[in-house]
Amino acid sequence: MVRIAVVGTGWQGQGHLSTMKNMPEIEVVGVCELNKETLLKAVNKFAVKGYTSYVDMLEESKPEGVVICTPPEVREFLVREAAERGIHCFIEKPPAKSLEMAQKVEDILARTGVINSVGFMYRYSPAVAYLKELIKGRRITLVRSAMLDGLALRPNWPRWFFNKEISGGPVFDQAIHIFDLSRYLLGEMERVTGYQDNLVVPKGEDFTVEDSFNLSMKYQNGILQNHTHTWSYPDVFTQIEFISDQLHLVLDLVNGSVTGKVEGEPISFQSDENALYQRELAAFAKAIEEKNPSFVLSTYKDSIQSLDVALKASDALELSTKNLVK
Repeated sequence: MVRIAVVGTGWQGQGHLSTMKNMPEIEVVGVCELNKETLLKAVNKFAVKGYTSYVDMLEESKPEGVVICTPPEVREFLVREAAERGIHCFIEKPPAKSLEMAQKVEDILARTGVINSVGFMYRYSPAVAYLKELIKGRRITLVRSAMLDGLALRPNWPRWFFNKEISGGPVFDQAIHIFDLSRYLLGEMERVTGYQDNLVVPKGEDFTVEDSFNLSMKYQNGILQNHTHTWSYPDVFTQIEFISDQLHLVLDLVNGSVTGKVEGEPISFQSDENALYQRELAAFAKAIEEKNPSFVLSTYKDSIQSLDVALKASDALELSTKNLVK
């Protein structure tokens, strides 16, 4: 059993705590949160010892790994304090707010040699693994992806999601998953252009993000991709479509399926997508237990490339607004 501590008890932190509670291979030995009221709720809910001091938690609970679910701007201190004690680090996305910040964290991880993982859970999907093997050695020319959600339509959703300075908006909260998975399957991106708008939810003092955007991306290998994203859709829809003269496949990340045709032959694959968070945490725990980082599918060093795409996308959307003809 691997001893794990958690820092940050917001939505994602509590989600991981709920997941690990039902994982026999993990023992949660401590949780850290600066907000005492929030901490008390987590302590009572998950029956775990709570700390308001991160260093005290690391020293007293003696975890083998730490799950970091805090805003990205405070990651450097948290990673350094853990890694220099030989404690392995699972870091939620986005890995950082800038490439400079990310490189500082990567330098710590490289110097200390601890196992590290970033929370890009789609890489652990059985449907993704199936698709990755299916497209190996086959030509892909065009990709169409879409992630449609209704966060902006939910009156009780936490308002900080809609503060671009804090959340980064849909690019950093959600679309970065598509960028990461697309890189994982197709290779590195070369260029990103795009447009944004707020046709459903206008921008205001408490809503500074775009509610919808569209991106065009070109890969170094020539593949072209169009990505459509919105927070103003009254349902949930996440798909990536792969097109060429050799195949036409649809990866549905909500239903965990792959459908379509490869060289004229019909394809149909279905998996259980409800366990992705468990799969990524199980891989992290197994990597620690067996001292084998190869179980981790998304290292921090690799995640910096996905961050770079998100930063390019964000810059492209801002540029499109400035270039609008009045």
